[in-house]
Amino acid sequence: MMGRQTVDQSQLFYLFNLEEHIPADHLLRRLNPIVTRLLVDLREKLAPFYSDIGRPSIDPELMIRMLIVGYCYGIRFERRLCEEVKLHLGYRWFCRLELDDKVPDHSTFSVNRHGRFRDSDIFRQVFEAVVTPARTYDEVAATKTMIKRTDERLGLKPERLAADTTYGTGKFLHWVIGTGITPHIPVWDMSKREEGILSRADFTFDRQRDLYICPQGKFLRTTGAVHDGRTIVYRASARDCGPCALKLKCTPNMTFRKIPRDVHEDARDATRALMGTPEFVKSRNERKKVEMRFAHLKTHHGFERMRLRGLSGARDEFHLAAIVQNLKTLANYIWRPWLNVPAACLA
Repeated sequence: MMGRQTVDQSQLFYLFNLEEHIPADHLLRRLNPIVTRLLVDLREKLAPFYSDIGRPSIDPELMIRMLIVGYCYGIRFERRLCEEVKLHLGYRWFCRLELDDKVPDHSTFSVNRHGRFRDSDIFRQVFEAVVTPARTYDEVAATKTMIKRTDERLGLKPERLAADTTYGTGKFLHWVIGTGITPHIPVWDMSKREEGILSRADFTFDRQRDLYICPQGKFLRTTGAVHDGRTIVYRASARDCGPCALKLKCTPNMTFRKIPRDVHEDARDATRALMGTPEFVKSRNERKKVEMRFAHLKTHHGFERMRLRGLSGARDEFHLAAIVQNLKTLANYIWRPWLNVPAACLA
């Protein structure tokens, strides 16, 4: 026989420990020790953004933790992020919010994020604290800046640099080798000729006499003039090329053969010698993982387009996205269940 329950069995008080309800292998639990140590180191830098007067502002540490949650789980809008943190026990735990703690209003969250936080450059500082950064003309210049800045700010200097063929110019390779970094970069080479036509590789360079020797033993000499700031041209004699038996395979459309040589060809040769070595192949394989990062942002973090306007907005979004990716990588490499400790012990 069925009937209605007539006795009110609801409790007035509950003993609820938020810590006990977060699984040991949960992503946020793995991220928490890293983020906690990171924020301890940044606490002095965050101090100017706390205020004891005026309208209550959001704790900078809370804002950073909430933004990490948002970029971890593809929650890109402030209103939805505040709602999710309010409802999700795991998000509350990671953000150091008890069940009765108030979650910031989305409008206050937006004002703080796009105001004082944008001016603070704090996202770059957080980003630099979790990544060991190892980018045609502007990209090459950016690469030099990144390498120098990483050395100056973090005291880190890469032993090798892996990049695509765009970076394999003589000038850039010369700079990389000059800084003591091994370039694992394919050499940009436009010397290949049509099938059956002799290429530059068929000519021998005599460094001591500064000339090329053709397959027939004739010399290609240079005046030493530098063209376009980067190329020296070596020319054969028309008297040698005219009656040559290999002319149709060497220079069928000109009266004599000429070979351009980069002023930094020595750096290109040194880099070519590395190609095919086990270390070079390993670097090439590891570099492919970088491209996967962008696909991962789109697939797993909802990063299909930029939400914030302007260069500063794009900078903040990419810093946060990169912070989350690096935190997840660190968590996967260094986290062990027995190393996890309660958040209160790390404060």
